[in-house]
Amino acid sequence: MGRVLGDSGEVAGRAGDTLVTSIDSRVQGVVEQQLDQTIKTARKTYDKVTHKNYVADSGAVVVMDAKNGRVVAMAGAPTYSPKVWVGGISSKQLGRLYSAKSDNPLLFRATQGQFAPGSTWKPFMTTGALNNGFSPSTRLDCSSNFQVGNRLFKNYESESYGMIGFDEALQISCDTFFYRVGFKFWQRYGSDVADVKAKDPLVRTAKLFGFGKPTGVDLPGEASGRIADRVWKKAYWKANKSYYCKIGKKPGNDFLHVFAREFCVEGYAYRAGDAVNYVIGQGDTLVTPLQSARAYAALANGGTLYEPRVAKAVVGPDGRTIREIKPAVVGRVKVSRSSLKYVDQALLGTAKTGTTAWKFMDFPLDKIKIRSKTGSAEVHGKQSTSWVASYDKDYVVLMMVTQAGTGSGTSGPAVRKIWEALYGVQGMKVHTRDAALPGAKPPAGLPVFARDGEILPPMTRAEKKGNR
Repeated sequence: MGRVLGDSGEVAGRAGDTLVTSIDSRVQGVVEQQLDQTIKTARKTYDKVTHKNYVADSGAVVVMDAKNGRVVAMAGAPTYSPKVWVGGISSKQLGRLYSAKSDNPLLFRATQGQFAPGSTWKPFMTTGALNNGFSPSTRLDCSSNFQVGNRLFKNYESESYGMIGFDEALQISCDTFFYRVGFKFWQRYGSDVADVKAKDPLVRTAKLFGFGKPTGVDLPGEASGRIADRVWKKAYWKANKSYYCKIGKKPGNDFLHVFAREFCVEGYAYRAGDAVNYVIGQGDTLVTPLQSARAYAALANGGTLYEPRVAKAVVGPDGRTIREIKPAVVGRVKVSRSSLKYVDQALLGTAKTGTTAWKFMDFPLDKIKIRSKTGSAEVHGKQSTSWVASYDKDYVVLMMVTQAGTGSGTSGPAVRKIWEALYGVQGMKVHTRDAALPGAKPPAGLPVFARDGEILPPMTRAEKKGNR
């Protein structure tokens, strides 16, 4: 009732410790602005497929230090002001935060949102293929479609490019090329649809890159994502069989009823269609944006997988470092260095001649060597999810917006703006002095704690030399 019943005494206040994070406020500001602007622009853009504007109901951006897994910036949408918790929160305000109508603002999409990765999945599948029988000299048909059983799997906009290699398949994001890769593995190892123990090199590769389990980031409530392999499919069938069988008994020939009848009888079966969907990041596989950024960092640094870190150190009020929180190595991705190098070189071409070229045609790619991969993940009953994953030797920049269209078309401009901020790009020139981070690199040191309590940015090498 708010009545004071007694006083147990007083404890004198003291200056608290400071948690230093790897988040840079300037980069964070750019990231939040670009995510907000991208969503607003998408909502004003007409979708020719669904004949309405894009819904663009959520999104996320991750900027990561590729060399150690530290998070430089991370944002999610929709979001809310944390001030609502101060002094107590009303039932109405709390209801809005948990409301599906408000698109669940409490769900932080960067670490808790789980989405189909679309074609951003293909670089990891390429390393798996190159380590299990395929080679850089492999040529497969990038046809307009690929027949699996009685279903025709189409290439994006039914384009056909003829016989190409993995490099060009990544750059132009050819689906039918990768359908053939997935189908070949299914034929070789998994044509027994009920065998949950069948060998699957592409599933194993995804696990090597850390998908299917939490990254270990030092934030609460992280989602694990999901690798939709044979084991998962059979477990899902067992758990949901009775529900779908009940629906299947009811009359109706719409998608839901037909699916329910098929699922009831053979929902455990891992068919060729599952395999070809899996290899292009479609179907039931789900990833978080942070998982994907961490995996791309492994491509950038030569195969080291880190636990992402937001916390950098704990510093006392006197400026003394109490505890330094160092990057944590999970392990090395056990694929050949040659396959990592091949994918790295192939993704260099995406911004030059591939799917992001139209957004980077007047960007100084000779100075800032950006590797990139786009994705447009299709979700039944919804508009496509837009993805762009990009990196160089220092950073990973990844953006995702749900129900927002193509990767490069929707997320490409914002990703470019973030890269421009990171390096101080103006036109075709790079001005590192104007970069969001001093020297265009994440600072290795900790902030300076002045005697009056002011916290200043880490000193540069020149400043340290002058102080001596």
